[in-house]
Amino acid sequence: MAVETENVIDMRNIVKKYKITKRKERFTALDDVSLSIRKGEIFGLLGSNGAGKTTLIKVMAGLLEADGGTGEVLGYDIYKDHKSIRSKVSLVAPTADVGTDNNLTVRQNLEFWAVVYNLEKSQRKDRIDEMLDFLNLRQFEHHWPMSISAGNRQKLAIARSLLVKNPVLFLDEPTVKLDAKGAETVRELVTKINRDYGITVILTTHYIFEAEELCERVAIMHNGKIISCDTVANLRRNLQRYDELVVTCHEIIPEAIEAVKSLLFVISCHCVGNKMTIQMENIRENLIAVLKTLRGHGVGFIEISTNEPTLEDIFVDTISAGGNV
Repeated sequence: MAVETENVIDMRNIVKKYKITKRKERFTALDDVSLSIRKGEIFGLLGSNGAGKTTLIKVMAGLLEADGGTGEVLGYDIYKDHKSIRSKVSLVAPTADVGTDNNLTVRQNLEFWAVVYNLEKSQRKDRIDEMLDFLNLRQFEHHWPMSISAGNRQKLAIARSLLVKNPVLFLDEPTVKLDAKGAETVRELVTKINRDYGITVILTTHYIFEAEELCERVAIMHNGKIISCDTVANLRRNLQRYDELVVTCHEIIPEAIEAVKSLLFVISCHCVGNKMTIQMENIRENLIAVLKTLRGHGVGFIEISTNEPTLEDIFVDTISAGGNV
């Protein structure tokens, strides 16, 4: 039975071990993992291959039973209600060809899965038409899957997963085998699915730029552990990796420097010659305010450059620190 919860997923101290062939010891894939995911967010699991991302997704999707810890997905217990969990969540595997029948057309594949998902017969045609249009697959509806691009086959896999509009969608490395254009199309679709349908999306990736583009919150995984979990902005702040703005000016007057230092979001400001270096929070939101302040004190600009720490900086620093951030 489902229990009302503010989060769609709550995992506490999850452990998962795999038996190593012909050896007595067991490999720990998940080591004391705790995680909460909020309704309606796009949440990223970031880590290198072997970090434990796919194992964690399978536990949350009801496909693997944990060896320890407790958890609920949509209020269902991960041990007692794994069948209910599987019926309420959708999972897209790393390769789009899993679950796709190449002897059926794109539309026929969706018709087959509509029956598998027990979608009401009266709803099937309209829902399939909706997915074909939503994912821009209408032009390929009578094509064989192997005759369309890998990106479009991935879109077909996503369309299949959305037929019943489950409230939680797991995407395991959704762009890993796609070219740049196909990957960008899939990333745009993830945002669209979340925005238009309000579906909670949990995304695994080892592409740092992908997590930064799509996710407000990310969990950094390493050796089966979650070693850091927060918004990208807070991870930057915790590591004291602030955005940096360098303004080359015609002339810098003391009053302009003091005015910039007085801005609440400015961490530090110092000048060498005609270059002013400003460390600040959230450069995207606050850049214009800094420039207006300087202009208001008669400072003319020659050149402006920025150095905004990326999620890659955070990832490398976090792994190096062993999560002690």
